[in-house]
Amino acid sequence: MSEFWQQVAAFFAENDAAWRVLLIMLGAIIASWVLRILIQRGVNKIVRGVKRSQATDSTQEISTSGVVRERAIQRTRTLGAVGRSIVTWVVGIIAVVLIAREFGIDLTAILASAGFVGAALAFGAQSIVKDLLNGIFMVFEDQLGVGDWVTIGNIEGTVEDLGVRITQVRGLDGTLWFVRNGEILQLGNSSQGHGQAIIDITLKNSENIDEAQEVMLMCANNVINTPELRRKVTGNPDIWGVQSVYGDRVTIRFTIRTRAEAHWEVQRAVRKEIKAEFGRRGIEMASQIPEGLL
Repeated sequence: MSEFWQQVAAFFAENDAAWRVLLIMLGAIIASWVLRILIQRGVNKIVRGVKRSQATDSTQEISTSGVVRERAIQRTRTLGAVGRSIVTWVVGIIAVVLIAREFGIDLTAILASAGFVGAALAFGAQSIVKDLLNGIFMVFEDQLGVGDWVTIGNIEGTVEDLGVRITQVRGLDGTLWFVRNGEILQLGNSSQGHGQAIIDITLKNSENIDEAQEVMLMCANNVINTPELRRKVTGNPDIWGVQSVYGDRVTIRFTIRTRAEAHWEVQRAVRKEIKAEFGRRGIEMASQIPEGLL
């Protein structure tokens, strides 16, 4: 073992370039580490400031300013994640170029002289450039952020990390999906703006529709005024009326405007209350028919 280290010491003693390469690698690691820490500290400072201003707000009701604050926190964390990713890429590329120069390799000349290879690399890099540009535009246009609930194609889940090339989405079953930013052509974000609880109740055609609507409205108002849901609802129940009729069944639809991502919880709570109240009043529900059969 001692002979090995002696050979290593002799190699570095005879090759000044080896020392410079080692220093470049060490400097790249330290620079990347320091910059990532600075970015994370900046993000944490901004997030703490936003949360502090939110905590000092005496009004506990949902307001536009509260939604803006939450969105600012998500956007700050997203920009921090993208910033750390950019730092890694930039520092890595600079280190590779410097190391290549220490070995007398001129990457510019190689790419310029290697016609077919350069063309092939340029063609292959198109997808990478597309991923990078699309990732940057998604961040600065605030299309999505870390913690958002999104739908990308057949994937639905929470954004765990947003890089300049790859977006990581955690599905309902725990699967972590890696999506190339350049392949995201259509994106749905349930965490921006507001949500809409859409509730369809299917009754037997023999039931009194007006009475059923009154009961549904009463149940919805009772639910949204509970302490658990009061701050998650931003609008009053709105009865749309008869949504569809099929055979001996009639479907009634009503909606409730909620905070972003709160509509699922509101829908479940209202459906449960309506089911219980219908049972007490003897109002019979029917199985719902898929819309394609109406």
